[in-house]
Amino acid sequence: MLIKEFILPEGQTYVLNGVEELVVRAKARGLTKISTPALLAKLTSAGYFVSMNDLISLLNQISSVGSANKKEVTLDTAIPDSPKNTDDTVSKMAAQQIKKGMK
Repeated sequence: MLIKEFILPEGQTYVLNGVEELVVRAKARGLTKISTPALLAKLTSAGYFVSMNDLISLLNQISSVGSANKKEVTLDTAIPDSPKNTDDTVSKMAAQQIKKGMK
């Protein structure tokens, strides 16, 4: 069965979360590419019923995926930009507390 045939939008979010979890795990392991059939097999073994086309559609909704096709999924390995304005309020408060503790 296809996801679209029997899952409401809330259920599709559940499947999307499962796919995203596997992608995040792969990124954490330092992988830049994942075999799409292997990903589909992992999802099937976890109890998700997803077709290849629906999987690719779901993968394209995930921001950490660069591209996805029937052969492989390329993960986005770009490092996010650092914030321009750094807020050192916490550091200042911690320094104040340390000074108070030393008195």
